[in-house]
Amino acid sequence: MNIDKIKNIETKNDGGKIYLYRSAVGGQWVAYGLSAYALRLWTKAQSRDSLRSFSTELEMPCVVVSSFAVNDMMKCRPVVEQIDDEMVVLEAEHRFEQTDYERWVKKLRDEHHQSNDNELAFIKDGMNAFERNVKRISDLIVSAIALVVFSPLFLICYLAIKFDDGGPAIYAQERIGRFGRPFNILKFRSMRVDSEKNGPQLSTQGGANDSRLTRIGRFLRAHHLDELPQLWNVFCGDMSFVGPRPERKFFIDQILEHDSRYTCLYQIRPGITSYATIYNGYTDTMEKMLRRLEYDLYYLKNRTWMLDIRILWLTFWGVVSGRKL
Repeated sequence: MNIDKIKNIETKNDGGKIYLYRSAVGGQWVAYGLSAYALRLWTKAQSRDSLRSFSTELEMPCVVVSSFAVNDMMKCRPVVEQIDDEMVVLEAEHRFEQTDYERWVKKLRDEHHQSNDNELAFIKDGMNAFERNVKRISDLIVSAIALVVFSPLFLICYLAIKFDDGGPAIYAQERIGRFGRPFNILKFRSMRVDSEKNGPQLSTQGGANDSRLTRIGRFLRAHHLDELPQLWNVFCGDMSFVGPRPERKFFIDQILEHDSRYTCLYQIRPGITSYATIYNGYTDTMEKMLRRLEYDLYYLKNRTWMLDIRILWLTFWGVVSGRKL
């Protein structure tokens, strides 16, 4: 969407409508300004998850939601207009007051200013000790069962990789986990053995079309089968089924140069899937990494058993429907 057009619409917004703009990231919509305030209130009332943030590009608040929530909104509210899949205009149930919006803007501006000043505000884990223990026990039991159930699939993937190029089938890479401790994340090898001979680098072209992928590796990536060995990481306690995706220290150091809040994620175990995986998609640039961090911090602060279950379901549905995660 054209930035000037968005600014013009939100400047004239009288609080009677909600304008949703198609995001560049697939499957997401963004509301800015007063529309963002209205959308935040709606998502909060419906117990939906939304990201409150501040757009430096447009100098106004923004709220990002998935297409799932937008579809629900379109069922609950009369649709005024939808233009070329780029903008949806919904009628508001009641007019939103400018004064309430201005207070929200001030709060977001203050938070954004603190972030720019690199002031690390501690973000507390949304789960208490009992909830964390139950989550860990559940991870242990489910991963143990899954390792047995999927053992034939493990064998098939192992043999397919060995017959493809004769190289090692299992790939171990050091990542940073809970308490900032390094651990080896396990994957079925999907790239050539010399894929990082020039040093660490992000997978290009969304991951599935990287030129370094082997023939079998491309299939494994496309169907997320390369992640299967991480069931062992979950069983051992290095990871959880749901949590921020673990990153390499090489890239963490770069993220910390932009946002020191990354260290808040060290409170919890990284996960096979995450809130950011669902709503941010594949991460192959620093800009996406910083956006992913916002989602991970939101998850840290608001995580519950029900949110974990929802993330697992959306991940499962994304895999079986062929959606790129």
